[in-house]
Amino acid sequence: MSALFTLQPRFPFGGLTISRCVDALIRQDLLNPLPYVRRHICGDWGDVRAEHRRYNDAALELGGYLLSSYVISDGLDLCVFTEADRNLTAVFLLDEY
Repeated sequence: MSALFTLQPRFPFGGLTISRCVDALIRQDLLNPLPYVRRHICGDWGDVRAEHRRYNDAALELGGYLLSSYVISDGLDLCVFTEADRNLTAVFLLDEY
């Protein structure tokens, strides 16, 4: 968890889109991505590497895209990506990237 993690959103996330695979998991009641989206917009970058955590923290101040990754289960990683202009946030599986 990021040292700058808060319970309040740290940036606008614009529209929200989900991939077909995430949609399929939601429809099968196997995944609820909303808690992970909330973690993302509150500055909890999840399971990204330290260098990407630092990039995200800088991108909050200087601009740039934001990427979080969360290990849901063995072989299932959920990614949340917000565009640099903060107009769109996408939720997808790492395997789809």
